[in-house]
This record gives sequence, structure tokens and C-alpha cells, in this order.
Amino acid sequence: AQSPKEAMEASAAAGTKRKVSGGDEKVVSSSAGVVSGRKKVKAEPKADAPWLRRAGKGFMCPYLDTINRKVLDFDMEKVCSVSLNNMNVYACLVCGTYFQGRGKGTHAYLHSLETDHHMFINLTSKRIYCLPENYQVIETSLEDITYNLRPMFKAQDIKGFNTKGEYYHALDGTDYLIGFMGLNNIKFTDWFNASAQALCHIPMLRDYFLFEKNYKLKVEQTERKTPHLCDPPLVLKFGEFVRKIWNPRAFKGHVSPHEILQAVSHTSRKKFSIGVKADPMQFLSMFLNNVHLSLGGGKKKMSSIINRCFQGQVKVMTDRVVKKETRKIGPGQIEIKEQIESQILNKKFIYLSLDLPTSPLFKDNQDTDFIPQVPLFDLLKKFDGVTTETLKTGEKRRYQISRLPRYLIIHYKRFTTNHWFKEKNPTLVNFPLFNLDMAPYAALPQKPTAEELSKKSIKELQEIMTKNKIDKKGCLSRKDLEEKINAHYDALESKRSTRYDLICNICHNGSAKEGVYRAHVLHRAMKQWFEFEDLEIKTSETMAQQVALSECYIQVYELQAPQPKGKEEKSETGEVGAPNNANGASKSSSSVSVDVKVKSEPMDESN
Repeated sequence: AQSPKEAMEASAAAGTKRKVSGGDEKVVSSSAGVVSGRKKVKAEPKADAPWLRRAGKGFMCPYLDTINRKVLDFDMEKVCSVSLNNMNVYACLVCGTYFQGRGKGTHAYLHSLETDHHMFINLTSKRIYCLPENYQVIETSLEDITYNLRPMFKAQDIKGFNTKGEYYHALDGTDYLIGFMGLNNIKFTDWFNASAQALCHIPMLRDYFLFEKNYKLKVEQTERKTPHLCDPPLVLKFGEFVRKIWNPRAFKGHVSPHEILQAVSHTSRKKFSIGVKADPMQFLSMFLNNVHLSLGGGKKKMSSIINRCFQGQVKVMTDRVVKKETRKIGPGQIEIKEQIESQILNKKFIYLSLDLPTSPLFKDNQDTDFIPQVPLFDLLKKFDGVTTETLKTGEKRRYQISRLPRYLIIHYKRFTTNHWFKEKNPTLVNFPLFNLDMAPYAALPQKPTAEELSKKSIKELQEIMTKNKIDKKGCLSRKDLEEKINAHYDALESKRSTRYDLICNICHNGSAKEGVYRAHVLHRAMKQWFEFEDLEIKTSETMAQQVALSECYIQVYELQAPQPKGKEEKSETGEVGAPNNANGASKSSSSVSVDVKVKSEPMDESN
């Protein structure tokens, strides 16, 4: 009988013999390693050919010169071209085709034997192998391939995105600006291309998705807690899509949105999919809501990046007549007494929808080329807190913005659909490209005047400080209270900004049935507008005027940084801000006596 030590040594010495390319026999250990006492030593693999040499954890390969970077396209869905399976997929670095597996009998293995293509990359681990020998290749010259498969960014990489306007040369011979790449129109996907260009050029949203660590862990946590609300592929694929758009080392000057469209189609249950014409605003509403929920977002403003970027709040005031009495007080004179109950709700919003005035049905001989136009400020009067909207129930409703978002999305209701056809309103909107002042439409806290403070008692001043969470320490007299209150409102005004600059504009050209969507995006460093229509990118000196004359459908405005008082910049259209509202009360022959009861309800946290 052998001792345990002798048995281990015998098993380590035993091996199987196989032929190698040179004709010599080689002994390969059948065990995982050689055991010497208590220490396990792994057997060092030897090269199968004399031209292989060790490099780190892999081998140098003689087939590196067969790699063709011009045919590599990592934008397509990562599935095997033969089995259509998405597990363990490799890309051939010679022809760019996707195959499954790398062991004997797999599609990648057979492809390497049939076509003499030897270099393959794993689309998940980014490791490069040589088949059919099946060894890993480690070479620093292949780092650009692994980077394009999954681009990664550092903090210093994105600092120049808003300050530099340099052109880069791609391998396909095209010159491109970082972030300003065309998108393939796979089939009727212009609605997605225009929306994606707008989303990818919102700085706060772009910077968030450029770093995978910002959202990957949150998606995993949300999937464990609320799997029915989470859609990980939508968030992860959108992050990859943003990084490819802003890739400074791209092999080609365009991006194919195939993978993100597949995720959108799955999330929307094929409502928004390839080959289906869709509405960009409906898509954005669905997309932003699902991303918000997948990131664990709730009702609070800071719960997700979507709320931090786009969430605002509007105050809805509804007046309802609960009792009405009429009495004749003289010949031709009637007294109407109404008891009105007012309801105030605070609702949160992601975008604002504005109604366009109806276009004229008939044209005379002199106005054959008449195009209806309306100023944006006329449409925004809906939110001035004075303009009323009469509902079908007879209730009157007023709106006023109580909190402005960082990025304001404005949607113009340009399309109407009935049972027979879809109509488009061709009315042009005159809007400023810069310095859109939203102060007349926002119910922001106003600083009390010195006269108003002098009329209030010390107790009332203390209540104001408690309501605004002002520190009362050191307040020994009435003068101290007033100074603290004034300092609080001065600090609020110094941090407050109500002016917006346009950064993205989505317009619709053509008829309602056969038209296409385009996107206009502002390049901050070059101070120049670019027009995107799928793969085609245009720019000119008069592009700003073309943006102002487009049939805008969706616009994204960015809030300006607070500026010192007295410094106002004129917009390109010559308008500094919104005109003063002068809404006079309408006169009537009958006298009206109104008894108003205000009923304030808790805030509605719905989105």
C-alpha cells in the first residue's frame, strides 16, 4: 500500500500525451496542479508553437495584422448571427460578425476554421482570444477596440465638452464633433433620433449617464426591492448609447441606436418600436417616467436624476360655484349673488403643454401665402395666475408656476387626431433663443417692503421667521427681526434665476402623415446651431434664424445662472423678457356680488 504522499506524487507525475504542431509529443498534467506538502502550485501552461511568447496573463499572437477595425460595429444587438442566442457572444475582429462560444464545435470555432479568421473578442468581458488555438491575447495596441466596445470616461475627460469645439477624424474617413454624431434611421425612427439628440445634449443628464457607477448600483437595488417597477435594460442601454454619442475615439462618425430601440420596444410593449411611426412627446413621457422608476425615484425632487433635471411645480386654482342667486333690483338691472368655493392644489410636472390657436380655415386673394403666427408669451399667459380656463363642468381654473425646474420642457399641441385622420396646426411660434423670462408666470416669494414690515407686530414678524425657517438667535429688538428677514429674502433673490436659454428644439417638417422630425442643438463652445435629420448634420451662419422660423414641437430651455441685478442681456429676437400683463376686468351692465370661500387641500404629489 502506498502512503498518501507517494500517491499524490504518482498522480502528479502521471499525464496524457498528445501531438502538437511540430510533431513532438507533449505531456500535459491531468491534475489542476502539483501539490507539494500543503502548498498548491499551479502548473505553468506552455506555448503550443515556438512563435508564441508570454505577455502578462496571455500570449502574443501572429494574427494581429488580420484585424480590420473599419468593419467593426458594436452598436448592433449582441446576438449570434447563426443561433440568434445572446449568451457568450464573440465578435470576429476580421469580418465583424457575431458568433456564439469559442470551444470546439461552437459557431465561432467553426467560423475560424472555415474562413481562416482567428481573432475574436468577448462582447461581455472584453477579452480577446485566438481561435481555434483558444488562448487569450493581451496586447496594448488592441486597447482602442475594447474602448469602443464599451467607452468609459473619467472626470477630466468631460471637462472640455462644453468649452471645446474640435473636429476628430474617424476610421471611415469622416470628420465629427464629439457629441454631434448622426443616427441611423433604421425604419421610421426619426421620432427617436430627434428625441435622443435632445436628451444627449442636456448637460446634467449627459454627465450623469457618462459614468456607469452613478446608476448601475441604483438599478440593481431597485430591481431587488420593486422588480415590477424596474426596467434595467432601458437604463443600462441608454447609458451605453450616451457614451457612444460622446465617444472621442470612435471608429465611425455615426451611431446606430439598434440596442436602445430594442430596450424601448420591450418596455413600451412594442408601442415605440422599429418600423412604427410615433410621437416624440409621448415617447419622452414614457421614457422619462420609466427611467425615473428604474432609478428608485419617488415623489421627492431629489429622488432621481429625472426629477432633479425636469421636475417643477404648478399651482392649480379651481373656482366652483356652489350657490347662485339672482334678484331684480330695477328696470333692466339684475343683481347676481354667487357663492364660490376655491380649491388650491400643487401639482408637479415634467413638461408644460401649450395650446396653439386654431389656424384660419379660409384665405382671401391677398393673403394666399399667409402663415399664422403667435408669440410664445401669449401662450404662456395660461400660467400667469389670472387667465381663466372654463371646464366642461362650468368650473373655472387658473394656473401659476410655483417652482421652476432646472430644464424646462415645453410641448406645443400641434397635432389633433380624430376617428378619421390626423391634423397638423401650421402656426409658427415666435420665441426667444435666449433670456426667456418666466418671472411673470411664477408665484415666487416676494420680499416685503419696509412699510409692510413696520405695520406688523413683533409676534407677526416672529411668525414670518418661523415660516421661512430663519434663525432667531441674536434678535433682541424689532430692528434685529427686520434685518434678519430682509437678509433672508436678499439671499433668496441672489440665488434665484428666472431666465432660460434654448438648448434643444425638435420641429416637424411636412404633412401630419408623411412629415419627419428634426432636432436643432446648440454647440456651446462654438455658439453655433446644428440641425440633425438622422445621419445628416447641417450648420450655417443663418441656422439661428432657421431655428426661430421652424415649426417647433418640443423645446428644452436651460435655467441661467443667477446674475447680479442690473445686468440684462437682450435675446437674439430683441426681446428681454415677457411683456407686462395688463388684464383689465371686463365691465358688465349687471352688478355682481361674490362670496368666496377658499378651500386649500394638501399637495398632490403625482407626476
